[in-house]
Amino acid sequence: MSLNGLNFYSYLSRIRILRTYSSKIMLVAFLGTHVPLITLLLFFVLSTVQDVPTALRILGIALVATLAGTAATLLALHRLLAPVMLTSKSLNRYLSEREIPNLPTIFQDEAGSLMADTVTTVRKLDELIHYMANYDGLSGLPNRDLFLERLTSSLHELSMREEILSFPILSLEATHLKQIRSNFGVHMGDLYLRALVQKLETILGPETVLARTGDGEFSFFPLPSSSQILETDSEIWAGKIQNSISSPLSVVDQQISSEIQIGISVFPYDGKSSDQLLWKSETALSQAKLSGTSKIQTYSSEWKERMKEKYLLEKDLKLAISKNQLFLQYQPRIEVQTGKKISAEALLRWNHPEYGIISPTIFIPIAEESGIIGEMGEWVLAKSMEDLGNWKKRGLPPIRISVNLSVKQLEDKNITKKVLDILERNSLNVEDLELEITESSLITNTHSALEILGELHSWGISLALDDFGTGYSSLSYLSKIPLKTLKVDQSFVRKILTDPNSLAISKTIVALGKSLGLRITAEGVETEIQMRKIKDLGCDEAQGYFLSKPILLDELEKFVQT
Repeated sequence: MSLNGLNFYSYLSRIRILRTYSSKIMLVAFLGTHVPLITLLLFFVLSTVQDVPTALRILGIALVATLAGTAATLLALHRLLAPVMLTSKSLNRYLSEREIPNLPTIFQDEAGSLMADTVTTVRKLDELIHYMANYDGLSGLPNRDLFLERLTSSLHELSMREEILSFPILSLEATHLKQIRSNFGVHMGDLYLRALVQKLETILGPETVLARTGDGEFSFFPLPSSSQILETDSEIWAGKIQNSISSPLSVVDQQISSEIQIGISVFPYDGKSSDQLLWKSETALSQAKLSGTSKIQTYSSEWKERMKEKYLLEKDLKLAISKNQLFLQYQPRIEVQTGKKISAEALLRWNHPEYGIISPTIFIPIAEESGIIGEMGEWVLAKSMEDLGNWKKRGLPPIRISVNLSVKQLEDKNITKKVLDILERNSLNVEDLELEITESSLITNTHSALEILGELHSWGISLALDDFGTGYSSLSYLSKIPLKTLKVDQSFVRKILTDPNSLAISKTIVALGKSLGLRITAEGVETEIQMRKIKDLGCDEAQGYFLSKPILLDELEKFVQT
């Protein structure tokens, strides 16, 4: 039936006294039977009966009989409307109380179909709502809410036992998921997650509750009914899981792997509520991610304080630029053979109003994690080029400034235009600037980063690769990046006289760079003996505390002129 069929129903709905569907049916039934019958009766009486009393008696008897029949008819109609009214009330109860309709499904006519179909539809709808509210659509695993609900139930079960049993809650993250999606595509990243879930389910088995609690994050704990994993064994258990799922997974003919890190909290020592235990396992996971060395970490109260400090610093750091708390220092770089001062690296510093000078090793990772590193990188570039522009206007000895390019800047399609605009604004040439990148900054989106670096190179801007030899893909990148300078990481230079491996690596880097026609810079030179050694190896440039610590611009002016 089309919507036009609702016109009569719509008209009756405007009559205020006809609020219910049954009242509309009753009115139509009453009028439909009484109007023609009474009209016919009046016509018969008036045309055949001569005296008034007889006419009134006949009309009275007829009306009583008609009303009695009508009452019976209306009662029957009311009962026949019971399926519709009951279905309507059941739907209202489901909407208000989430109570599943309990309607008969044995009848075969239209009213029976209405009730049966309503029951089936509402049950399927309820299952869908329950699934959407409690399960993750990509992995099919319980979501965070259902995980906490099941953890609460398990904690209640444990509290009913006489002996106090401990068991771990673990949070796990595949930390390279962003890089996987950047390099292979979002769809492949989702397929990798599904493959990871299948492997996790196989390893953990049915006696472990597993849930997806973040993009690449999962949390799990053993059921109280399973064989208990004691606190002393939780790290061993986590280690076995970490080793099992760190190996590459086959995804559409691609072998894809990710670094797996795990955080652990233990009931009842780290808390007795589900929210508290999950939060602490995720805090331990954050500790593992930021430590740089530990892949598995248990919760500690000391880390809680560090996370609190980190949160407060992050809030302050976001205001540091607008409040003029950031400033630059410059570390000079000299030519090894001649001692000529040729360039200086711009280094960002933060003068916190309460804590004073904060180490870059503390605030740079916070800036990277919070996403403001891109804005800070642009500030460093603009400020250093402004300093250099003023330097040249004063006729000071020529010098090139080296600026680090962050991961965020390497993802910015407009970075080349921004760099050229800054140079033009300060009346500088492309030869006045060198941009430094690290191997780790290339991992996030290799193809896009190489395109941007190629564009920068095409405009004549020099590129240097910092921290070379500390990554795991150095050689593959080295052949693709249009470099001019290769920097030997300070971790090798500082041990170049005491560690045969550091010496061997340094020799290899120098030989490799020379074969590619690159200039070699040694970082972290701290002694005269180290200086002589890197000169013997054939390094072209050097920087480090032996030559100069990072200094302010006016100190750099004095350094260059002496």
